[in-house]
Amino acid sequence: MKRGTVFLCAALLAQLGTARAPAAAVFFGYITDTECGADHAPMIGRGKMGKTAGSCTRGCVAKGATYGFVDSRRRLYQLDDQERPASFAGRRVRLTGRKKGDTIFVERIEAAE
Repeated sequence: MKRGTVFLCAALLAQLGTARAPAAAVFFGYITDTECGADHAPMIGRGKMGKTAGSCTRGCVAKGATYGFVDSRRRLYQLDDQERPASFAGRRVRLTGRKKGDTIFVERIEAAE
């Protein structure tokens, strides 16, 4: 009985060792903030967050929102990294990372033209 338990534990540990994290994917979309999401027009229209998506994004983040990502279907994702997106606020980007639920774990961000 004891030998069988040891064998079973070893087999389970071997399976865990072969489990892989999801592969990185490439996403195209815009760096935004979690307050405005895909639409900055209402906030810009009030005249308090600048005149562009970039200035609105930076303003919302300064007031407590976090950087996010909106894809071509206008779905909003959280970003685990809050430093790299800052220089791309309001811009179209190519983002490489792993998606889990509504969060993208950022590996790379670059401008998309």
